[in-house]
Amino acid sequence: MEKNAKWTYMVYMAGDNNLSTAGDEDLKEMRQVGSSPDVNVLVQFDNAGNKGTRRFYIRRGGINEKVEEFGETDSGDPNVLEDFIAWSYDNYPADRYALILWNHGGGWEPSDLDRLARYERTRNWNTREASFLSASKLKKTFFSTSFSKILNLDSSNLRAICSDDGSGHSLDTIELGKVLAYAKEKIGQPLDILGMDACLMSNLEVAYQAEPYVKYIVSSEEIEPGEGWPYSYILNILEKNPEISTPEFCCEIVKAYTKAYNEWGQSDVTQSAFDLSKVKDTAKSLDLLAETLIDKMPDINYTIYRAQNKSKSFLNNTLRDASHFCKVLSGLTQDSNLNQAAQNVVKEFEANSGKFVIAESHLGKDYDQCCGASIYLPYYYISKYYADLEFAKDCKNWPLMLQKYHEY
Repeated sequence: MEKNAKWTYMVYMAGDNNLSTAGDEDLKEMRQVGSSPDVNVLVQFDNAGNKGTRRFYIRRGGINEKVEEFGETDSGDPNVLEDFIAWSYDNYPADRYALILWNHGGGWEPSDLDRLARYERTRNWNTREASFLSASKLKKTFFSTSFSKILNLDSSNLRAICSDDGSGHSLDTIELGKVLAYAKEKIGQPLDILGMDACLMSNLEVAYQAEPYVKYIVSSEEIEPGEGWPYSYILNILEKNPEISTPEFCCEIVKAYTKAYNEWGQSDVTQSAFDLSKVKDTAKSLDLLAETLIDKMPDINYTIYRAQNKSKSFLNNTLRDASHFCKVLSGLTQDSNLNQAAQNVVKEFEANSGKFVIAESHLGKDYDQCCGASIYLPYYYISKYYADLEFAKDCKNWPLMLQKYHEY
């Protein structure tokens, strides 16, 4: 029997959008290194235009690498992603597996939403609403099933509220968890690495949802530049040392990301790596902070608001860097119990300390106080889907704190 490779590195490129040319550039980067007997580099690329969807076994120089070709597929359909995972496992087994999700990026066009809405028989649907939703933060929703849930709400007003409160993020987290559960069952073990070549996914709720199915996550807290991950840098790490430990490889990816952008003369980029075996301890510290805040409401509400204003935010002020928020909160209070609870969260999110955040790197002074992980802390509306997340179910004080905070 043929011996397994050391790694199968799967890249799922949802590129049927205005980032399609960026996908072509990333393929070129991968071909600078390619696969080896120890490393299978596999890509499924749904390209814009009439090229359809293709699967590649990436070879150095791109010679004779196309394995399969399909017609048009919906790369936002979780079933399509699951089929790619199954094909990768069945045909290219390995000791360890990395799945990289290359995001929908440019978002949904009004025509895409119109097609999906008519399929769902969405009530009171019109082209004006399609244009509105495609311009909202929901435009970056990765899974079409997430949009389907939004479109099945009874009225255009409810659907508009969903676009305001960032529910696409929550919905996609739920759908992602389902896909990762499938991957674990198919492979027979958790994914060693979930990499997200996508925006804004270095988020505690995402990590918590993935924890039963994934060992480590590498992702960006901030919006990613169009160039995305530097694949030649990353694959060179595996080519030189396929025996590298998984956490060390994650840390090297984080370093390679900011090294590449520094060489390319860009700033305002972030990258982090998380050890998911530590996520529950980290989440517990936030839950205990929330419990302390609840006990002091409503007197503490203005202090929370001030801490929000002064801490680094992401995704239209719906996410806050977890550590920076707590540092600011600690500096604004004279209450010893609250100060201790906030400082405990800061310690849990401290990078390179043997805890949850095993690596964090950034370019740009705006992120100097950041730990590389965000938490849901909106100013106004709370997503109606937030309660469905595993984090919200297990750490009940945080969503309760959000609810009470927004009551006043």
